Amino acid sequence: MSIIAQNLFYQMQVERERNLIIIEAKGCWNSPEEIPFYLLHLKESLSLVQPGFSVLFDLRQLEEFSHAVRFYRVEAQKLMLSAGICQLVEVHDLSKTMSLLSMAIAEETGIPLNIFDCLQDARAWLSELRQR
Repeated sequence: MSIIAQNLFYQMQVERERNLIIIEAKGCWNSPEEIPFYLLHLKESLSLVQPGFSVLFDLRQLEEFSHAVRFYRVEAQKLMLSAGICQLVEVHDLSKTMSLLSMAIAEETGIPLNIFDCLQDARAWLSELRQR
C-alpha cells in the first residue's frame, strides 16, 4: 500500500495489487484553500492504478463541505472517469444530506456510484466486484 497524502483533511492511498484508491475525508472542507493539493494527489494516485480501478471514498468523518469545495469533487470524478474508473464506492451515513449531494454530483458527471453506510460492506462488495 502506498500512502500518497496524509493531512488534516484527508488521507489518500493506493493498493496497487487491488487496483484500488482509498480516500478518507475528515473535518470540514470549507474552502478550496484548505485542500489545495487534493486534485494533484488524486492525479498521482491515478498514475499508480490501471483502467478498471475502483475508488473507496470514506466520508464518515467529513462533517461538511462547502459549495465552494463541490467543484473539487466534480473535477475529481471527471479525472477518475478519464482514467478508466470501474466503480466509485462511497461510505457515509445514508440519512444525511451527503447522500443526496453525492448522487447529484454522480448524476452530473456520469460516474458509476454505489453508496454504503458500513465500511465492511463496501469492502466486501468491492471484493465481489473484483472476482467477476
